[in-house]
Amino acid sequence: FKIAMKGLDGGRINIATCSVGAAQGALTQAQQYMQDRKQFGKSIASFQALQFKLADMATELVAARQMVRLAASKLDAGARDATTYCAMAKRFATDAGFTVVNEALQLHGGYGYIREYPLERLLRDARVHQILEGTNEIMRVIIARRMLDGDAPEAIR
Repeated sequence: FKIAMKGLDGGRINIATCSVGAAQGALTQAQQYMQDRKQFGKSIASFQALQFKLADMATELVAARQMVRLAASKLDAGARDATTYCAMAKRFATDAGFTVVNEALQLHGGYGYIREYPLERLLRDARVHQILEGTNEIMRVIIARRMLDGDAPEAIR
């Protein structure tokens, strides 16, 4: 059982990485779409509110990517707290990934739901990442139990 549970850590990093990839793809699509789409005679990339949305998406993506890298390095090093970091990375990266993809879809408006645009598939993929390898609610249970058992990572003690 212990060996099987250790295998989940790598799977969680894998799912988190998939979410980061989906978010990166969605962000790239949104950035391009904002530059191409015209409204009121100018590119929607010139609208400050949409620029803020793009900036938030990029920030979430970078934070998720760094969390995944940290968890992967802990797992590679065989750190005692690797399981907790893997759970945190899976929870954060899949939630952030879904948010980024969802915001990219919002920037596309109705076009985001059309199969010719990749966002429709990315949104479905990003949503299922929050369920695979243990739901994000289970990730929260793992993290909280480690904290309450006094076995939390040093960074959150």
